[in-house]
Formats: sequence, structure tokens, C-alpha cells
Amino acid sequence: MDVVGDDREYEWSLDGQRWLQDAHGRFSLTHVAGKALEGDQPDLDFLVGAQQAPDGQSWLPASFRHCPQTGAPLEPVRYAPQQRWLPPYGNGSGRRVVEGSCKLDAAEQTVAAVYQRLDRASPRNLNAARKFDQLPRSNGLNFLVANLGGHREALFALARDGSLFRWQRKAEEWVGVLPHSTPIGRCSLQSWAWGVSLREQGSQQCLLLACDEGATEVRVDPLAGRYHLERCPGRAIAAPGELEEQVLIPQQMPDGSFCVVARQNDQWLAHPIALANPQHLHNLSAPLRDPASRRLLWIGAHGYLSVKLGESLEAQWLSWPPGAQARPEYGPPFVNGYGIWQQLFEGSEQYCLRLDSDERKEVKGSRLSTGQLNYMFNVRLDAPWGEHDVDNNPADREVVYPFIEFSDNPHLLSCRVRWPSSLQQFFGNEQPVETEYCLERIGQPALSLLLKVAQPWNAQWFCYDNALWLYIDSTGALYRWNA
Repeated sequence: MDVVGDDREYEWSLDGQRWLQDAHGRFSLTHVAGKALEGDQPDLDFLVGAQQAPDGQSWLPASFRHCPQTGAPLEPVRYAPQQRWLPPYGNGSGRRVVEGSCKLDAAEQTVAAVYQRLDRASPRNLNAARKFDQLPRSNGLNFLVANLGGHREALFALARDGSLFRWQRKAEEWVGVLPHSTPIGRCSLQSWAWGVSLREQGSQQCLLLACDEGATEVRVDPLAGRYHLERCPGRAIAAPGELEEQVLIPQQMPDGSFCVVARQNDQWLAHPIALANPQHLHNLSAPLRDPASRRLLWIGAHGYLSVKLGESLEAQWLSWPPGAQARPEYGPPFVNGYGIWQQLFEGSEQYCLRLDSDERKEVKGSRLSTGQLNYMFNVRLDAPWGEHDVDNNPADREVVYPFIEFSDNPHLLSCRVRWPSSLQQFFGNEQPVETEYCLERIGQPALSLLLKVAQPWNAQWFCYDNALWLYIDSTGALYRWNA
């Protein structure tokens, strides 16, 4: 510590950082790794691990263990994995169920707390949301919560054109994260199919993306506000999947062949996809984990991609029975103790096929699913082939689109739309419709926010900063409910 100036300012050199302490005891960061800090940086906890001072306005160096003003112990800034949120549904998987194995404790607690608070409010609805109008793009955003080089979790927005933004929590503003050289580039996956994975490198994370120019790994330098990327040339055809600490991305290579590529030891490894059908390897769902079989599944209209770990990695395309098609936008396969069941449409027939077998169960009417809960319009069923008493529980022409189910503390995030026609026409409609976005404790009346939007399923719920958020793509609106 050195005295600088005549007004009793002190300079501290700590862990490559230089801090000035003024005569009132307030600290300010001036240099990091020998470079002067540029401009106002409101989130020094994320950027350099600084700790909040008791006044709530200034910062203290990360190496301090006690507050110099009060002597109170300080809690070091750390990234908590249970605070993460990976699209499309929280844990980077296409399964729309958050359960204990997902280790998203913070999200489960946040959703339950928001519901409990608003359930007691009057009026009882979601209208008390805080709406953010100043977004970095008018639409085409996807949101994730990760550390990406920082000292705690942060909220990032990734645009369809590849632009990356970070939410400054204290300033409540978006700041762009710019490329060192090569930009991320566009991603053309549908909202229900778009996802990301993280690759851990010590205490830091790299972001794995499926881009139109190929599988991409992004490393962020938060203090510089820039990123560097490594690309596997080609065209990624589906979202990344993570299993047993391996991240795998289906891709068409420059020579036209299809592979699953993996990022290992800072290199790209390509594994050919057996029986690949170029006509069918498109519009695949976000990946589904099947840990018991050590495999990942990407569901498509004409079949599914299976990638299995073992002594060697086996990737294979498996077609549905002749004449049958799936509609992955309706939700992931139903999973129970007997297997994985995919809803298929064959002419006028509908049935669920148990994967890896010929077993079928007839289904009367289309279903929307989380992978656990199933809906036939507004009727909730425990299994997609379940039946209900139409006399005591008539089905209204109301589509319930389930986004995310929290199974341990049973809550559901969904949207509801009055719809007089078929589900296929519902997903084909591009005109705005009156939509209720809902938070409910399963089995209880829902809390709702009524809006008029186009393609209401093209929305994203997520949890961050002890709050529940909802982004609606067609209107470019972002809503927040504090727990």
C-alpha cells in the first residue's frame, strides 16, 4: 500500500489489480493486469471478483476477507452452477422437465417463490410484471445464464445473427460483447430446437454453439468485452448435446458428409453418422439425454439421430416406420419406466412408438408434451395414450402449450390459446392471437398474463437474479417477476 497525493489517498496493489482508497475509505479500481480500466464498469463482481461494500454503491478488492469499515467478514464472489440457465428449457436438453437431476435449485426456488407471492396478491395474475423495452434487438434473441469467463453467473443474450450481449445487473443495461476477429455468425435453428452447451475449463466456461458456418466454441474475455472463437467448418444441423462431460454437435461437413463433432483438447474430432439421409437430417429437436443408455437423441420428422457413448462413439440415423412422421415441435418424447415413447402420425392414425422396439400404443388426438406431462388441448394426461372422461372433463378448444414443468415442486410454465381448429393449423398460423402466458401450481388455477402475439410458442421463460423472466419473440418484449 502506498500513499499518493496530498489528500491521503492510498494505492493498493492486489493480485494484479490497482485500487485507490480515498480519504473517506472508499475504493475504486484503476488498473487490471497493468492496463487502465476503461470507462464505467458497473459489474466489477462479475468482471474481477470485487465484493460489494456496505454502502451498496462501491466495491472492495476481491482479496479482502473482512470489510475495512465494519470488520464484518466478506463472502467471496463465486460462480454457483445451480444458478445457470441453458436454453431451450434450462439444462440444455430438449426435455422440458426440471427435476432434481438437473441441479437447477435456484430456478425451482425462484418459480415457487414467484407463484407464492402472486398467488396471495390482488388481483391474482401476472400483470405486475416489469417490462423491459430497451432490448439489444427487436426480436430473434435467445437467453442463457453462465459465467463465460466471469467470476459469477451473468445473463447473456445471443441474437440470430450471432451478436452477443451481456446484461449489466447494476446498471440494468445491455452491453455488446464484440469479436476479436471472426464473428459468431448466424444460427437458423427453430426456437424449440435451439440450445447451447458449456465446456468447463477450470473455473471458466466456453460456449458451444450450432451455427450455419459450423460448430463453434466461444471464449469470452469479459473485462475486454470481446470474444474469440474456434470453428469446425461446415453447417451445424442441430443444437449441441452434453453427456458425460462431452459436448457433441451434429454437422454437415464441407464435403457433404454428416458427422457428429466433438471439442476435445482444443481440437475438433469428427465421428461419421451411419445411414445418414440428407433429405431427412434437418429440423431436429434439441437433444435429449438418455443417461441409462449413455446416449443422446435428436428427434426429427422422419427419424432420429442416436449418438451412443462406449468404447467408441457410435452415431446412427434411425428412420420411423414407413409412412410415419413425428412433429418434434409438439414437444419431446414421453419418458416412463418402460422406455422412451415418440408420438407418430401415419395417415389418419396416431400412436406412440417405444424406441428400440416395435411396441405401439394408440393415441386418440394429438398431444403436446413436456416429456412427462401431456396435454390434449386443455386436458392434462399422465400418459399420451391416457383417456379422460369427456362427460366430467370436457376438452375445450384451447391449446395448452407447455414450456417447462418443474416436477419436484410441481409448477408449470405454459401458454394458452383459444383455437377452433387442429394443432397443425395452430403451428402454421402466423397471425397474432390472444394468448395467456401462465404460471401455475399444477392442479391449481393459473396466474396469467394476457397478450396478443404471433406464434406464441416462440417465447422463452428463464430464471436469473432471483426472478422469473419471459421473452416473447414476435413483440420483442421482455418481462420480469421478482421472487
